[in-house]
Amino acid sequence: MTLKETLYKNALKAIEEIYVNSKYDPDVDLYRSFDIMNSVNENQIKNKEWLVDTLLPYIDQDKLKHVVILGSWYGLLSVMLQPKLSSDIEIRNVDSDKQTLMFGRKLIQDMDVDNIVFEEDDAGEYFFEKSDKFQLIINTSCEHMEQDDLSLIISMKPRDTLICFQGNNYDSIQSHINTHDSLESFVDSLGLYKVYHSETLEMENYNRYMVIGI
Repeated sequence: MTLKETLYKNALKAIEEIYVNSKYDPDVDLYRSFDIMNSVNENQIKNKEWLVDTLLPYIDQDKLKHVVILGSWYGLLSVMLQPKLSSDIEIRNVDSDKQTLMFGRKLIQDMDVDNIVFEEDDAGEYFFEKSDKFQLIINTSCEHMEQDDLSLIISMKPRDTLICFQGNNYDSIQSHINTHDSLESFVDSLGLYKVYHSETLEMENYNRYMVIGI
């Protein structure tokens, strides 16, 4: 079974569990079913493949021991990145929504991914306490974070710690509080010491930006 097939199988199992539980518990959030489906849709897969393929040439696996994905949602990126890295490199998913972490663990059932970890915490607060632990910081949802928090994360990290951040210009969603009209605007907002790569991925309704640097 391929990675995608396993993901879809596990997503359907998780959705079935939500539906069954909803028959007996009125507090079950049925919207979570749509959220899980959305987390593994075609656009999400495409975006994560783009990130992994672009990021890999800039990773020094001899020096890489700990990766953190801030605002990790259901952990799809960690699942797609993990096979490309050495098995002794830990990938830590951090999200403030404990439900995403619970179902994220269900999505990786039957996968050999012992080095993938899930933690519930605010992305900014979590990093502030562990700013020197990680050699690679990934955030694919900068549009959900305050600019001051992103700037503080970058200023606190060691100079040679690699980052891969993504944002977009999709400002019609209320929770998107930090969008940018262009790739250049997004790059400038990060204030990196050195930019190794910046690129735009054109989606159906918006543009997604990615920046890799230190």
